[in-house]
Amino acid sequence: MKRHIIIGTAGHIDHGKTALIKALTDIDTDVLKEEKERGITIELGFAYWKDNITIIDVPGHERFVKTMVAGVSTVDLFLLVIAADDGIMPQTREHLDILKFFGVKNGLVALNKIDLVDDEWRELILLEIEEFLRANGYDNTPIIPVSAVTGQGVDELRNILTQKIEQCAERASTRPFRLNVDRSFSVHGSGTVVTGTVLSDAISVDDNVVILPEGRLSKIRGIQVHQKDVTSALVGQRAAINLSNVSREEVERGKTLTRPNTLEPVREFLAVLHTSSQIPMKIKKHQEVRVYLGTAEILGRIAWFEENPSLEAEQTYHVRIRLEEAGVCAPGDAVLIRTTSPFFTIAGGRVLFLNPPPMGRMRHRWQEIFKTLRNGQLKERIKIFFEYQGFSAVNLSNLATQFFEKKETLESALTALIKENFLLSIEQQNEKHFVAIPALDEAQDRLLSAIHSRLTNSSKALNGFNKSELKSMLKPPCANDLFFDRLLQRMVNRKALVAIDDLYLTPELANMEARQKQAAKALEVICDAGFQALTFQQIAEALSLAPDALKPLLSNLVKQGKIHSLAGSYYLHDEFLQKILAYLKKSFAEKRELDIASFKNFTGLTRKVLIPLLEYLDQKQFTIRQGDVRIKGPMLN
Repeated sequence: MKRHIIIGTAGHIDHGKTALIKALTDIDTDVLKEEKERGITIELGFAYWKDNITIIDVPGHERFVKTMVAGVSTVDLFLLVIAADDGIMPQTREHLDILKFFGVKNGLVALNKIDLVDDEWRELILLEIEEFLRANGYDNTPIIPVSAVTGQGVDELRNILTQKIEQCAERASTRPFRLNVDRSFSVHGSGTVVTGTVLSDAISVDDNVVILPEGRLSKIRGIQVHQKDVTSALVGQRAAINLSNVSREEVERGKTLTRPNTLEPVREFLAVLHTSSQIPMKIKKHQEVRVYLGTAEILGRIAWFEENPSLEAEQTYHVRIRLEEAGVCAPGDAVLIRTTSPFFTIAGGRVLFLNPPPMGRMRHRWQEIFKTLRNGQLKERIKIFFEYQGFSAVNLSNLATQFFEKKETLESALTALIKENFLLSIEQQNEKHFVAIPALDEAQDRLLSAIHSRLTNSSKALNGFNKSELKSMLKPPCANDLFFDRLLQRMVNRKALVAIDDLYLTPELANMEARQKQAAKALEVICDAGFQALTFQQIAEALSLAPDALKPLLSNLVKQGKIHSLAGSYYLHDEFLQKILAYLKKSFAEKRELDIASFKNFTGLTRKVLIPLLEYLDQKQFTIRQGDVRIKGPMLN
């Protein structure tokens, strides 16, 4: 199948673009009554040459540059028409600037109306045009002298055009279907018809499409290519598409047709711009400008990252553009900037990144970021996207609309990033989600810092934190639960946190809690023994604890006064010590000396435990031993 080629005219008003197309194709592209009466092109005109070539005739008047931009935004080849009697005029310069900004490098110049000038003048004009082309980077562009009126040079123009057409590169078709609407009209009995160039992929009758930026759904009832009914329109073809359930007013020039869930409207984007050779007025940051995307013209405001207070001619700027209403574009699309009043083209370039959040703490890296967005492979640009996302999990569908790529193209890049340990893949509800590992690492550091700060300032925090409390502590906050769930799971797996029931604790707190539980169990075991007290070995067996673990636990309980060590051999619960002291007070109130037999009967102790207990009471001066008897000690009061 022959490749379809779009040729776009360019040039100043009344330089003979429409007449030259008629001489080439025998088709008059001026069809409006006003165009016939005034002798100028107002709307886009279309002529079909051979079976696979469309020529778009654009207006030359400065008032209709908006329409011209809509026409040249999809061309493969330009035909710049310059009248020999006028030479290079303002719209000649502006149109070539626009072609340059839209990346249209392949083309030729038709020096028209040579029948109106002599040979000497023609040679002077040819030299002027050669210098003009050279200054704008179009050094090897052919210049063909012609006359649309007499037919002189028209055959040579056809031959050169044919050679140029053969040099046109194939349009890449790796992206989903898209068509920018440049005309819409109603056909009696059929309904609304829109026209435009298929920029990528293909579309067929009965396919569903969405009209952006509004998001209105429609279905394709019919398609024509080169005025012939077809079942499908392919990349690079000019197509007329009959839509169902929409009015002409709902899908006028500036709208975009895509498949559902492949592209989202934008209100802001990052771009790289190159300024024109002349900027006739001062343009300051955040100034209102006219922004041209595809076939749409939208008011917006422009700010650049460079330090210049105003735009300077022939410079490169890295910009953020904020639109006053939603627009449609994709990374790599051409963008044109013009002043609001008077109208001048001041810059053009490429869209790099859609709907960017504020750069914030990444701002100091703006040059590195823009370099990656301009020149980096898809996977490198995906990295930048995830840096912008912060603490968020992103599904495959969102990535597809952000980069306007088919899912299979994205999956290849994402797989490479997973192998590089940059991304984790999570399956949820039959859809793939992705989380950046550097974001998880940073979130972990921030959350642990917040936890330690809370532990320092609140004793209540020692009890641990539930999921909701932890999520509120993370700053900046998580964009979605999926990211936070994976963060907690990862922190538990890495032993940065310990999950106990519905609470999360640091390992230190978890160890403390475990020790507290062991201590409580030890107290319970020792208390159950009553006056009998227990040996170290008995307690170790009851708790199933190794000596190394039990020793500090009992030591800590002794320090807290909850248990008492009897000669280092037995451990007595404080509750029973207090009962013993109460008995002693009562006993000494009645007698000066302690009746050991009565005391032994009170405690029920054997001699083996009784002796360490009496020695403990002496040591603490609750009793004083005098020979074979014990009297009241000073600490019993």
